[in-house]
Amino acid sequence: MGVVTLIFLMSVEIGFLIWSFKTKCRHILEKGVVRVAEMILLVILLLTNVLEWGFRYYGILIVLIIQTILVIIALVRKRKKVYSGKRISGLFLCCVLMYAFALSPAILFPQYTPLNVTGSHIVATAEYVWTDPDRVESFTDTGKNRFVNVAFWYPEENGKYPLVVFSHGAFGILMSNATTFTELASNGYVVASIGHPYHSFYTQDVDGKPIIADMNFINSVYTANEMDDGPEQQAIIDQWMDIRLADIHFVLNTITQQVQNQSENSFYNKIDLDKTGLMGHSLGGAASAQIGRERQDVDAVIILDATMLGETEGFDNGTPIFNKTPYPIPLLNIYREAHYETALPYGERYENFHAAARALCSYEVVIKNAGHMSFTDLPLFSPLLAKILDSGTIDARYGIEITNTIALEFFNCTLKNGRDPQFKKEY
Repeated sequence: MGVVTLIFLMSVEIGFLIWSFKTKCRHILEKGVVRVAEMILLVILLLTNVLEWGFRYYGILIVLIIQTILVIIALVRKRKKVYSGKRISGLFLCCVLMYAFALSPAILFPQYTPLNVTGSHIVATAEYVWTDPDRVESFTDTGKNRFVNVAFWYPEENGKYPLVVFSHGAFGILMSNATTFTELASNGYVVASIGHPYHSFYTQDVDGKPIIADMNFINSVYTANEMDDGPEQQAIIDQWMDIRLADIHFVLNTITQQVQNQSENSFYNKIDLDKTGLMGHSLGGAASAQIGRERQDVDAVIILDATMLGETEGFDNGTPIFNKTPYPIPLLNIYREAHYETALPYGERYENFHAAARALCSYEVVIKNAGHMSFTDLPLFSPLLAKILDSGTIDARYGIEITNTIALEFFNCTLKNGRDPQFKKEY
């Protein structure tokens, strides 16, 4: 709708431009009437939900209001405006650029129809900022303790529900898989998503101050991706993993404490700590997999298009040494096709295949034509950004829908004693 709105406004301006050139008149009065009509039309579309009210249309509404006020002022002053083709062309160009800038949020983040949930539970949400008293923030020199953002999706109905904790990818956000969280919660799960400060594209501190991804971290990701596998690359990876692992441990421990100290009206009394799953995308998937090795209170792990970075224990003449201890809990790897095909020739010299071959229970699924971002909501929320970051050629809705379906089936089996998953090898 952002593009449609921009085309409509530009068409009106082109019409006035041509009219002004032909008549050698600026048509202030006529423009004033049209400006008021445009603003009224925008308000009507927002009030009737044809356009979804929110950040997408704040800018254009402000622009139209200002334009209307300026036209009214010009009409009240009744100053004679001298015709100038150069001035009219300049005003036209400025107006078009202003419209394009004001509508950029609507163009970059177009409206989309939310996915339908398959569960019967009404889903409620809650958000918190938790400060870890045992860790000082390493990304700043303020001496303040590290905090994490945590958001919950849970069934409103009373009952005991399994817990699923999610960790986003590098530069991801806490809401990266909101459709997945809602789908799981509607089917009887409490889902906690972690926002990792300075690893996340955007978080907020305890005072509501925005915190963006740390440039040193961003640079280290690109640097490591360009390096050959080896001790130097692993040293960088270990720094990322140490922070992620500590964040997830902290959240799991805090949830456990909240459940044990639950109040009568708290949603924490809905959580069944005996049934806990982890899930993560990219770097978050790597960290989730490692937590599955380190904690006995975790019962299953889903890895979304990630390499199990924690499996490397060292190097022997440049050759990685992988953890040979059998992976202790059910493990599901969901790959994009390109990731899987690239790793396949390495066989068990690839971390995930090595771990899966020695896991007590392991599944793997390949999503054909998917990109790295197809396992998140980004292709729905911002198709352009997703395409830049790799969303493949898969249909955006199908990509996240099949991911959600597979995740639900896996957790129903491993956390709810449901039937064994009937996964196909490829989707």
